[in-house]
Amino acid sequence: MKLKYFPTIILFILILSSCSDSFLDESDPNQITTTEFWKSAGDIESALATGYNAITDDYNGHYGTVNWQLMESKTENFIERNDVRARYEISVFQNTFSNDYAANLYKGAYVGIFRANQIIQYGGAIEGIDTNEQNKLLAEAYFLRGLNYFFLVTDFGAVPVTTAVAESSGDYFKEKSSMEQVWNQTIKDFKAGAEYLPNTRESAEKGRATRGAALAYLGRSYLYQADYDSTIIMLEQIVDNEDDFGYGLQQNYAELFDGQHENGVEGVFEIQYSNIGGTSIWAGNEVDKPQTTFIAQECAPGEVGGWFEMQPSKVLRDSFLVEPTADGEVDPRALATIAWDYPGSMYYQLDFGATFGDEVWLRKNQNWWDANEGEWKSELNEYGIRYADVLLMLAEAYTMTGDVAGAAPLVHRIRERANLSNKLSEMTQYSQDEMMQEIRRQRNLEFAREGLHFYDLRRWGLLESTIKNAQQLGYQNYTSKFEYYPIPENELNNNPNMTQSDVWK
Repeated sequence: MKLKYFPTIILFILILSSCSDSFLDESDPNQITTTEFWKSAGDIESALATGYNAITDDYNGHYGTVNWQLMESKTENFIERNDVRARYEISVFQNTFSNDYAANLYKGAYVGIFRANQIIQYGGAIEGIDTNEQNKLLAEAYFLRGLNYFFLVTDFGAVPVTTAVAESSGDYFKEKSSMEQVWNQTIKDFKAGAEYLPNTRESAEKGRATRGAALAYLGRSYLYQADYDSTIIMLEQIVDNEDDFGYGLQQNYAELFDGQHENGVEGVFEIQYSNIGGTSIWAGNEVDKPQTTFIAQECAPGEVGGWFEMQPSKVLRDSFLVEPTADGEVDPRALATIAWDYPGSMYYQLDFGATFGDEVWLRKNQNWWDANEGEWKSELNEYGIRYADVLLMLAEAYTMTGDVAGAAPLVHRIRERANLSNKLSEMTQYSQDEMMQEIRRQRNLEFAREGLHFYDLRRWGLLESTIKNAQQLGYQNYTSKFEYYPIPENELNNNPNMTQSDVWK
């Protein structure tokens, strides 16, 4: 049985700041206070579990059910159904600062930051526990805090930075930091994580942060800022020592998403799901929720009990068909990612053409080999970062610093797994523009439905042209302000020191 980060399901523990001037002589027996909880390494472990739960929360987490749709439906590759208005508004570029779903992401990231701050502040003050173990656990908290700042800066831009538990009401109302300052905090936290996190995890700890994950997110952070030299420094530490980390490419691309090969060589940071715990996906607390995701139900067609909230576009399908394999077949990544009407196509045990006609539906992260999506509880893991991403990010950094020949073998590994023709010698002679064109194409096909395409297009300066050229639903509404979400209305109302992003004023 898979476990979601930790072997037990743990409620979020609200730790109350102690106060010497309290008018109560005795603590409330229904609350856990800082003096009663932060005693052992086990307490830090328990608190860390809530940090992981924050990033996977169905509605508030960056790697939650809703945000997989928000990240993809803002691109040319996917279409969002119009029955959930706030999600639909985001997908067709009609959202405003009052959009609840964007506000949930903002709130969810700060919940994660608050939990990490507690661990760092209170867990770091625990005495009498093994120093090496304490450092490793605190490094995990730094990683999680850095991850949440990464989410904020990539989705909202300039936001407040807080690195301590609030001690007074005035501490809650932080002014906005610049994007540079948020990036600096993100990088600082990832570096703190990389210092003490282990290279590998035992099977019982799969899914928890490693040094490789911290270095990979550092590489992504630098790449998103076009700091290619720093990207190279971070990612070469992984690629030049991939055996030490246990990384590689899964031989068969489809195995990455079949539920039978999870936590394999390619999962640098893999989001864990397992059907344990509670029974209600709608529960308001972690104890009553199962440790599953319902994204597969969201993206399945109605014919198999799905909610058909998001489906792939024909633009994505056609992108996969541009280059056949060396054997003249369809790119195997297409067959693992989407389903459409081709000879022999089966989908949820149904003949695709006879059932779905000319439509296109998802296979990736769907239980499409079953008869239907069952009781809404999918156990299929998701990926925060795969090793294929590390290879292509490093190839891009090499290319942008003029080392196209250094990039070629890395891109070749991606093409080779997809059984595309061998262009290694040819690619070493590419111009920078030619190599970037190849990298952009491979990233689009390799990571479709994995939440990266929007951010890739934005940093390449191709977001607007791609959206408008594809002419998918809502393309007429797009302007550059939609590159980032606005600061949510609730934050503006509650924080007197907060200001709206300039492009949204």
